[in-house]
Amino acid sequence: MFWKRKDLIANVIEDKCQNCEHCIRICRRRVLMTSMVNGKMATFVNRPDKCTGCGKCAMFCPEKAIELIERYA
Repeated sequence: MFWKRKDLIANVIEDKCQNCEHCIRICRRRVLMTSMVNGKMATFVNRPDKCTGCGKCAMFCPEKAIELIERYA
């Protein structure tokens, strides 16, 4: 079971991420997206205010490229 943690937020580790978009498919809140950034593909949290810190994206990431960090301001 996944618990909502309002004090945590998903964070994508760029060096590990392969942009497979598995995290995008697993997230019911649709807080992640993949887009072209500075000439290369990148996956990132585009709606941090909607992230509940449940950890599904981190748990199911095949590259372990997502971590939960403390929510900033």
